[in-house]
Amino acid sequence: VTDCPYDGPVAPAAVARVAAALRDMGCYEVSLGDTIGQGRPETVDAMLTAVLGELPANQLAGHYHDTSGRALANIEASLARGLRVFDAAVGGLGGCPYAPGAAGNVATEAVQARLTELGYQTGLNPDILARAGAMAKDMRGVS
Repeated sequence: VTDCPYDGPVAPAAVARVAAALRDMGCYEVSLGDTIGQGRPETVDAMLTAVLGELPANQLAGHYHDTSGRALANIEASLARGLRVFDAAVGGLGGCPYAPGAAGNVATEAVQARLTELGYQTGLNPDILARAGAMAKDMRGVS
């Protein structure tokens, strides 16, 4: 939603138009995906400024990959704009088949830890997440 692997930066107004079209089709929630992990807090904020002109924060979710190590910062930028739903995967599983070299989703255990540091209650058990994350990494052969 901030960058395209083929065309580069995406105009925030274009994202807002697509989000509005999805709302008009009946979608109750629009997940804004930085699946190549190139978003930065300032580009996420600019995109959200445009999208929030069309949809309220409670109809939006953030989906940030951690390719460039900024997923948690992008989540914080989204929290500041009122978003409260975020996609994540234990152990950072996932990827982006149409963006060579893109890393997986932001790790649920990292999101839980950061949100807790920020004072949010997630309802997630960090010990169980740590075990699940370790299992996911073992399954992928990652240490």
